[in-house]
Amino acid sequence: MPGEFYIEDKKLKSDLTEIKNTVTNIQNNVTQIQNDVTTIVTSFGGGVVCADFWSETVDGAEVELDAAGETRELPPVVVEKIPVGAATLRSVAMFKFRMIGNKSADTNRLNGGTDPGMSQVIQVRESTPGPWGDAINFVDSQYEVEGETREGGDVCFGSIDIPSIVSGNGIYEFQWLLARALEDYLSFYDVQMGIRVWYSRSPG
Repeated sequence: MPGEFYIEDKKLKSDLTEIKNTVTNIQNNVTQIQNDVTTIVTSFGGGVVCADFWSETVDGAEVELDAAGETRELPPVVVEKIPVGAATLRSVAMFKFRMIGNKSADTNRLNGGTDPGMSQVIQVRESTPGPWGDAINFVDSQYEVEGETREGGDVCFGSIDIPSIVSGNGIYEFQWLLARALEDYLSFYDVQMGIRVWYSRSPG
């Protein structure tokens, strides 16, 4: 009759069964996800944390490179508040500068790439002091700047894993070992050094 409707009993039961199965599958999936999360937390000791630590900015003077190739001191970084018992999984150094300037009338750049442990490399050590270790490599002709020109700065991330040196809280010193420019002078302004640390922490 007009305005009336009916539900076939068999079809209703079939639809309810499908809905019930769907809900059961969702519940099983949620349980599996909860178990997976518990496993990950247990395996990684409560989770992996990434933290950045930065030095003070070089105060009142640029880091200036000449053609002779001299070692330049860079600002130290304090790493702190990593929990007791945390395991350092990876750490890398970072070199930040607000601006780069070429004081020569000719095009200037780095002169020579990194010779590991020997020259044209930023190194790090514990302030106790410990031995120097390579942290950031450079390539020949890096940071090319036209004559008597200034350009905006950048952040250079080291590709060297340094947890054997940066293993936890402490003060870490940096130097640019035998840094050499093609011409006098290649200058880096408002320099900061940084350390990025990945560590695992215990549950709770």
